[in-house]
Amino acid sequence: MSASVPPRATAGVALEDTPVSAMAVPRRHRKRQWTFDKVSFFAVFLGLPLVVYLVFVVSPFIQAFYYSLTNWGGFSAMFDFVGLANYTKILTDDLFTRAMLNNVILAIVVPIVTIVLSLVLAVLLTVAGSSYGQTRGLGHSGFYRVVSFFPYCVPAVVIGLMWGQIFDPSHGLVNGLLTGVGISGAKEFAWLGEKSTAMPISMFIMIWAYIGFYMLLFVAGIKSIPAEIFEAARIDGAGRFRTAVSITVPLIRDNVQTAWIYLGIASLDAFVYMSVLNPFGGPGNSTLVMSQQLFTVRLPEGPVRRRMCDGRRDCPHDDDLRRDRRSGESSDRRQGHGDSGMSNTLTAPLRADEVAVHHVKATRGDKTVSTVAHILLIIWSIIVVGPLLWTLLSSFKTTTEIFSSPFALPKKLQWKNFSNAWTTAGIGDYFINTVIVVFGALILVMVFGAMSAYVLARFKFYGNKVIYVLFLAGNTFPIFLAVVPLFFTLKNLGLLNTRPGLIITYVAFALPFTVFFLYAFFKTLPNEIYEAAEIDGAGEWTTFFLVMLPMAKPGFASVAIFNFLGLWNQYLIPVALNTNTSNYVLSQGLAAFAARTNYEVDFGALFASVVLTILPVLIVYIIFQRQLQGSVSQGTMK
Repeated sequence: MSASVPPRATAGVALEDTPVSAMAVPRRHRKRQWTFDKVSFFAVFLGLPLVVYLVFVVSPFIQAFYYSLTNWGGFSAMFDFVGLANYTKILTDDLFTRAMLNNVILAIVVPIVTIVLSLVLAVLLTVAGSSYGQTRGLGHSGFYRVVSFFPYCVPAVVIGLMWGQIFDPSHGLVNGLLTGVGISGAKEFAWLGEKSTAMPISMFIMIWAYIGFYMLLFVAGIKSIPAEIFEAARIDGAGRFRTAVSITVPLIRDNVQTAWIYLGIASLDAFVYMSVLNPFGGPGNSTLVMSQQLFTVRLPEGPVRRRMCDGRRDCPHDDDLRRDRRSGESSDRRQGHGDSGMSNTLTAPLRADEVAVHHVKATRGDKTVSTVAHILLIIWSIIVVGPLLWTLLSSFKTTTEIFSSPFALPKKLQWKNFSNAWTTAGIGDYFINTVIVVFGALILVMVFGAMSAYVLARFKFYGNKVIYVLFLAGNTFPIFLAVVPLFFTLKNLGLLNTRPGLIITYVAFALPFTVFFLYAFFKTLPNEIYEAAEIDGAGEWTTFFLVMLPMAKPGFASVAIFNFLGLWNQYLIPVALNTNTSNYVLSQGLAAFAARTNYEVDFGALFASVVLTILPVLIVYIIFQRQLQGSVSQGTMK
C-alpha cells in the first residue's frame, strides 16, 4: 500500500501553483479524529483484553491482600477487619517460618547456580572454538543448544515425576548405577526421604530444568556483542577466562539481571516441583515451601483443599497432616517451570562467532580449550538426555523389569503400556482436553495480546504507561497467592470446573508475557507505513490486520510458540480450579495417575504416560527450534 507523493516545487513552478490537496501536511499538526471506527477500535483492542486481565488477574490479587487483613474463614460472608494480626500470627508459626526459610534458600541457591552454569555453557558455545584466524563458536554448538533446551519443553510436573522415579530407592536409575559400580550403601538409599538430601536433590532438579533456557538467553546476549571487542582483547593478550570475566559478563549484565529476577520469582514459588517430589513437605518439612503450605495446610477443608488430595490415597486430613509435619514424619513413597524478558544495549551487525580476526594465529591453547569445552558439553548433554532416554526405555518395560533391572534394555517391547496409558489411565481423554483448552487459550491470548500490545505501542494517550506497567506487573505475580479469590470468582461466574473457565484463566495469566513481548515488535515498526495506510483511507481495523500485523509476523509466531509451551505445561491453575475429573488436562491427570500407580503397581503405564505427555512439546520444539532460538535473540536485541 503506497501513498500519493506530492509534486516538488521547482524553479519553474511557483509554490502557489501546486494544488492544496497535494501539499504535505506537517506531521506535528496532524490531529487524530475520534471517529466511530477509532472508538470501537480502542474499545475492543484495549478494553476487552484489559477487562479480562483486571477481572481474572488483578482483582484476585487485590482481594487476596484484602482478605489477608481480615479473619475471613473461606466460606462465610461475615468477617471482621483485623489489620496485621494475620501477618503477626504467621511470622510466629513454626511451619510458616520453616517454609519461608526454605524459599529463601531456594531464592539464593537456585538463581546463583543456574546463572553461573548457564553463563559457563554459553561462553563455551560462543567463543570456545579454536581460532584459525577468527574468533568463532564451538563446533556443533547447534546440537548442544537444541539438547540443552529440552528440559524447558518438559512440563514441570513431568520433570518432578521423572526425577522422583530416577531417585526412587527401590528401582531408581541413580541407586541402580551406584550399586552397579560397587557402592553398596546406595542400594536402598531414599534420596528424597532423607532430611540431608531432600532439599539439595530438589534444587538440583530445578536447576536442571532451568539451565537450558537461560543458557540460550546468554548465548543471544553474547552474540550481540561487537566482534571488535573480542578482537581487541585477544590482540592485547587477554586470555579467554579474563575476557569472559572482564568483557563478556559485564556487557550482558542486563540479561543476567533479567535472569536473576525471573529465577528469583520462580524460586519463591516452586510449588509444582516440591508438591510432586514431596507432597507433604519432605522429611522434617525440609522441602516445604510457602505456596505448598498454603494449599495443604492453611486452606480450610473445602473444594480447593480436597482437590490437592484427589488421586492420593495417602493424603491425610488437615489435623493429621499438621501433626505429621510437626513430628517430622513424611510419606514413605516419594513421587517424582518459562519467560523471557530480555534487553541489551549493545547491538551490531558483526557477530563474535562470525567475524574474522586478522593476524591472530591458532594456538595449542585454543585447541585445548575447544577439547575441554566439548568434553564438558558432552557431559552436560548426557545429564540432560540421560533421564529422558531412561524414561523412554522404561516405558517399554514390564513393572518387574523396571524393578529388577532399571538401566537394562527391555527383553521385549511392551507396546501395551502405551495402550493402557491411553485408555485405562485416561491419558487419551486428558490429551483431548488439553488440546481443546490449550489451543482455545492460545488463539485468544494471541489475539488479545496482539491487540493490546499494538494499541499501547503505537498510540499515545492518557494512562498509556500506567496500563503497560500494569500488564508488566503480571509477570511478577505468584499465581498461588490469587488462587482462592480466583476460585470464587470463577464459581460466581459459573465457570468453575469447566473448560471455558480454564481457557479464560489461561488467557488472563498469559497476557502479561504476550503484551510485553509483542510490544517491542510493534514499537519498532516504521510509522511511515501506518501514515501511508491512513492517507490511502484504511481504517484502524484494516491497518492492523492487513498492514501492521503481517509486519510483526516473526514476533507473533515466536511468542505463540512460547505460549504453547507454557500453556501445555500448566499445572497449578487446573489443579486448583478444575475438580471435574472429566475435564482433567494432561499434567493434572498424569499427577493423579502417578499417585494411583504407587498402589496399583503399573509403572510401565506410568512411564508410557510420561512419554505421551512429553512427546507433543518436544516435537513442536524440534520443528520450530530455529525460530524459537532466534526469537530469544530478537527479544534481546530489542
